[in-house]
Amino acid sequence: MREYLLCLKEQGKTILLASHSTEDIQLLCDTIHEMEKGKISRIV
Repeated sequence: MREYLLCLKEQGKTILLASHSTEDIQLLCDTIHEMEKGKISRIV
């Protein structure tokens, strides 16, 4: 699944990924947002 998502990322596709895995988030995401108590904030 990671390889597929990385391929889509290389093609410039936008992907919304919800994960608790810090490793996946760091590998796959350019911009990271966090949701806490219903509020979204930008991390990176």
